[in-house]
Amino acid sequence: MTEIEFIGVTKEFASGLWRKKTAVNDVSFGIEAGAVVGILGANGSGKSTSIKMMLGFLKPTRGEIRIGGKGPYDFHTRKMIGYLPENPRFQKFLKAGEVLRYYGGLAEMKGAELSARIDSLLELVGLKHAQRERVAGFSKGMIQRLAIAQSLLHSPPVLIFDEPMSGLDPLGRREIRHLIQEIKKQMPVTILFSSHILSDVELLCQSVLLLKAGRLTRQCSVSELLSGEPDQYRLVAKDVGESFRKRFGEKTQQLPEPDHVAFDLTGAEELALVLAELQHSGGVVVSLTSLRRSLEDSLFLDRRSSTEKGAELL
Repeated sequence: MTEIEFIGVTKEFASGLWRKKTAVNDVSFGIEAGAVVGILGANGSGKSTSIKMMLGFLKPTRGEIRIGGKGPYDFHTRKMIGYLPENPRFQKFLKAGEVLRYYGGLAEMKGAELSARIDSLLELVGLKHAQRERVAGFSKGMIQRLAIAQSLLHSPPVLIFDEPMSGLDPLGRREIRHLIQEIKKQMPVTILFSSHILSDVELLCQSVLLLKAGRLTRQCSVSELLSGEPDQYRLVAKDVGESFRKRFGEKTQQLPEPDHVAFDLTGAEELALVLAELQHSGGVVVSLTSLRRSLEDSLFLDRRSSTEKGAELL
C-alpha cells in the first residue's frame, strides 16, 4: 500500500512584484507503507518545502499530496503523522516527563494510558533517568531524543524527520541512528527523513529520493544506487608461483611481509579468474576484502556522468 504520494506537485513563491520562484517543480513519487526512505539534496533543492507540504504547513501551487490516501489538511491525516523538526525546542523550565505529558494532552491522551506511554518512550529513547530533569540542562542529543519521543506519543503510522542528525557529534549521530533502527524494529511505521549526511542515509534507508533544484532526479533503492559500478576487491595471497606472477604481474603489488602480494580486482568475473589460477599454482589466500562503494561515491560518480551529459544530479 502506498503511504505517502506526490502527484505532479509544484510549489511557487513570489520573489518580486511580477516574479515567482519555483521551489518544487512537478514532483511525483510514492512511498510504500513500512519503508524507510531518505530525501537527499543540496540546500535549496526542495527538501524542506516538500516536507512542509506533507505536513500541511504549505499548500502546493499545483498537484496533489496524499498521506494514507487523504490530503494533508484532513484531521485524520494529521493524527497519522509524527514530526521531528530540524531544530526542536521545548520550554526550558519543563521537565522531560512534563513535556511529554503536555503533548500527550494535545493528542487527547490522559490518565494511566498516557503515563504508561511516557514511561515506555523515555525508556526507548534512553531518557528514563532524566524524566525529572529540566530541559534547560539537556544536551543537543538529549533534546533530539526527547523530540523523537514526542513524535511517537500518539503511535502514528508515519514518521517525518527533518534532518534528525543535524548538529550532533559522531556519538550523538550514532545514538540517533540506533534509535531509529530500534523504532523500526518495534513499531510498524513508515519513516521519511531528510539528511545531508550520506553515511546515515546509507545505513538506515531502504530507498532514496534525490532532489536537485526542486526536481526529483531519481527514486531508487540504496542497493540500486550502489550497484552502478562493478564491485572492487582486494586479494592478499602468499606463496604465489612464477607462472602466476607472469600472468598477473601488472596487478601484483608486493607487500612488506615475505612472499605476500596484493591484487586490486574489478568485478566478480576477474576475482573468480584470479582465485582459480591462484589455486592451480599452489598459492594461498591470506585475505579477501570487498571494497564496496559508499553512497557518497555513488552520488559523486552519478554526478560526474550526469555533468558529462550537461545535467548534474545534485
